[in-house]
Amino acid sequence: MEAKVKNNMDKFVGYLRKISIRRRLFYAFMILCVIPISTVISISAAVEFLYYNDNLRSNYDNFAYESDIRVNDMFEQMELKFKYLKENNDILTDIYLYATSPIYQTEEVSNRIENTIASIVSNQEEIDYAAILLEDGTSFLYTKTLINEKEIRNGLEDDLKWHYLDYGKQPALCRTEMVEVDYTSGLRARYVVLINLDAVESVLNNAVGSAKQKIAVTDTQGRAVAGSQFENPELFYEVTVPILDTGLKIKNTFIQTKYDLLGLITTIVIFLFVVIGAGGTSYLVNESIKIPLNRLLGRMEQIKEGDIFIEPEEEADINSQDENEILNRVFTSMLNKLNEVLEETYTTNINETQLRTRIKELELVALQQRINPHFLYNLLDNVFWIAQMKDYEEIGEMVSALGEFFKTSVSEKGAFVSISTEIENVKSYVCLQKIMHKNQFDVLWNIDSGIVHYKTVKLILQPIIENCIAHGFEGIEGGGIIHITGKKEENTIVFQIKDNGSGMEKDACDRIMLAMNSSILGVGDSIGMRNVNQRIKIYFGEPYGISIKSKINEGTTVSLCIPVKE
Repeated sequence: MEAKVKNNMDKFVGYLRKISIRRRLFYAFMILCVIPISTVISISAAVEFLYYNDNLRSNYDNFAYESDIRVNDMFEQMELKFKYLKENNDILTDIYLYATSPIYQTEEVSNRIENTIASIVSNQEEIDYAAILLEDGTSFLYTKTLINEKEIRNGLEDDLKWHYLDYGKQPALCRTEMVEVDYTSGLRARYVVLINLDAVESVLNNAVGSAKQKIAVTDTQGRAVAGSQFENPELFYEVTVPILDTGLKIKNTFIQTKYDLLGLITTIVIFLFVVIGAGGTSYLVNESIKIPLNRLLGRMEQIKEGDIFIEPEEEADINSQDENEILNRVFTSMLNKLNEVLEETYTTNINETQLRTRIKELELVALQQRINPHFLYNLLDNVFWIAQMKDYEEIGEMVSALGEFFKTSVSEKGAFVSISTEIENVKSYVCLQKIMHKNQFDVLWNIDSGIVHYKTVKLILQPIIENCIAHGFEGIEGGGIIHITGKKEENTIVFQIKDNGSGMEKDACDRIMLAMNSSILGVGDSIGMRNVNQRIKIYFGEPYGISIKSKINEGTTVSLCIPVKE
């Protein structure tokens, strides 16, 4: 099954490759952008049109639900105020004493009752008037406005707790209840609270969630106590919800609206912008692919016609990540090298000495390339574990030192560098190793300033120091010292790398020297040391290279000799 699918995919890819890049991008643009977006817009518009009324009612239900919560909350707060007012023990006690004992029928007691009433209801903005009326005509009042008490007494209804009270020019919503002050004597008092309809209307207006909505509070007879409502033929939808424990209702009315094309038009405009933007982007991408390809194809046509020695291109952007640009650069590099080889072949007679030199150079490249991966893999492994266990600053230090180390091995052209460059490269390597080995060792430098401008082969000190760390300090937790010296002795430059590590027997030292000078690489041989020794001998001749001296528990000294080279 898997093979069949892969075979079909290969056939499809093969078919696509028969089509130009421009057409492939156009088809991808249509399939991935225009067709899906057009389909979604069409389906959305059709669904919206078909279910417009249902969606509208659903939205209106949500508006009504939100407004009902706010209005019910207002009435619940007023009901709590009324409950607290009629159950207040201080008021009940003072009323009982005032009604049953002449000595308590004083202005002080009356003021105390009224002040208590005010303290309970005054912070409720909707309450305009609160009173406790005794059956003998006595009253205790809290009022924000001037109110005719007689009209209020006449308008009260015993059978309704909440009702619409129309008294003169100031109609109000009334909450009233007869309360037993004392069960033994049968003393009763009527508690009355009047709600300011303007304040209620303000709450209703704030609860409106749409310009197509109106909210009203209706009484038991269906009259609008506060707020407003749409009437036929404007009325489209109506939601009526009772206000708990009041007998009143919240009536939400909504009017019909025409199908709003603004959303569809907006979607189409956005679609056009997306299509134009995506189309422009596809065009630019196509051009960015086509131009370097056409340039490359043109140059290939020149070569096909036999013009091998074509003019080189202008310098390309070496930082470009475009694959076609990279291909162009590689092709240019190959072409330049081909031209160089052809020109050298046509103009120079390569003698035997030059051929041997070329072979040596190739050997050097191969030998040098064997050093870098070995160190890189170990280093990257350590970077990973330090990232898990150490602070990020240390990783930054390692990466910085790593960049400096590879600057010489990768960036420097040719096989030779100045001794100062080689020293700086080794210092970067030592910095990395000290971090990796948790400062297990220290390095002392004593390089004669008179030799730093001379030339040397690249990367000849690093493998030796690597051996000091890996073998000389193995099993030692700290206190290691590597002493690196460099000086000129007649026409020879001598480097010494001395450590205070564990050292080795003379037999082991002799085996290492034999392996370094052998053309056959054995298992367990030091690759780095051997490469350094052979590269020195290839470039400078047999008298130069590496020598090793070592004693058990006293350390190892590696001497490296190269000729003076300007």
